[in-house]
Amino acid sequence: MSVQDQTTPLNPAVKNPNNIEAKKYYVFNETGNIMMASTIDANNELSESVQKVFSEVSVFFAGMSRAITTTINPATKKPYSLYNYEALQNVISGSGLFVHVTEEDVSYETSSFGADFSKELIESLLGLATGTGEMSFASAMVSSIGKEGLNLSGSSSTSQSKVGNIVFVCEYLFGMPSISAIVVYADCDQHKQQLKLGPCFSESSISTKWKLHKDTYMFVTPTFIKNYAGDLTSINSDPDYLELVNWLSGLLTQTPIIIDVIDTTNNSVVDSGSALDKSVTYKLQGQFLQTSDGRLQFADASSKAKITATSDWTADEIEFTVSGTQNEAASIQVLDKNGNVITQTAQTFTIAS
Repeated sequence: MSVQDQTTPLNPAVKNPNNIEAKKYYVFNETGNIMMASTIDANNELSESVQKVFSEVSVFFAGMSRAITTTINPATKKPYSLYNYEALQNVISGSGLFVHVTEEDVSYETSSFGADFSKELIESLLGLATGTGEMSFASAMVSSIGKEGLNLSGSSSTSQSKVGNIVFVCEYLFGMPSISAIVVYADCDQHKQQLKLGPCFSESSISTKWKLHKDTYMFVTPTFIKNYAGDLTSINSDPDYLELVNWLSGLLTQTPIIIDVIDTTNNSVVDSGSALDKSVTYKLQGQFLQTSDGRLQFADASSKAKITATSDWTADEIEFTVSGTQNEAASIQVLDKNGNVITQTAQTFTIAS
């Protein structure tokens, strides 16, 4: 007898005449590395706070450009190009300002040449159909990328190097600013022939195929981090911050953790330093606590107390009672069947006389 398929079919969304996509206006800066899009037209000014956020993107891009183009590439003994993917990736991964959102490999085939090729390629990568809109920067941008690719592919020591570009997309949608960064790169070794063709300068149509990789990042400006993350120089010693990081790390590794001790008579949190009542049933609340044949104890070698689980515990909670004496405040530990401590409370407790 076959098991009935419980899969819910995914149907096309039902069209709703009340769902109307907002009209967006866009503009590129002179180099094409910063695109601004908004649901309000040029006749309406952006608020000062939003202008500051977007201006900071321009400042960051200027600083990044200068840093890259004035740093000597040890492989070539010449300054890095802004289109060197290794340099771009080092800034992205090292700055802490980029959050990786999506990635995809894309293939692109075209018979266009010259300015049309450049415009079509950038439109396709950005997912932006500009229609008759001009992209005067497109040819220069693609040409520079191509030249960097030829330089890298011509070096035997950098045969695996990649050529790429970054475009910051600053959006102002219904009063909410949002910044993302699109990074596209191609393997120079795989595209030697296409790079030699110099598509920006070809005078006749020729079919070319490209395999590109596209990453999309959320970009968080340094000012935003400064305003909302506090003193960055001391954040790594902040106990609350470290507790958050440890908790998030624990989710990845499914590390057992105890969050609270609950008094089940009134469902209240028991404060650290409190004396536990022998007539009350308590509950450890946490995550990933499940262990067969485990037991509980006080983290005190001289303890004469006994902690008894009142039922089979789950991954999220352990009900228990206490007996005996515990005069010195100590943490409650969870042990596995081999007697190894797998976690303990951050709070300490005694037992009421």
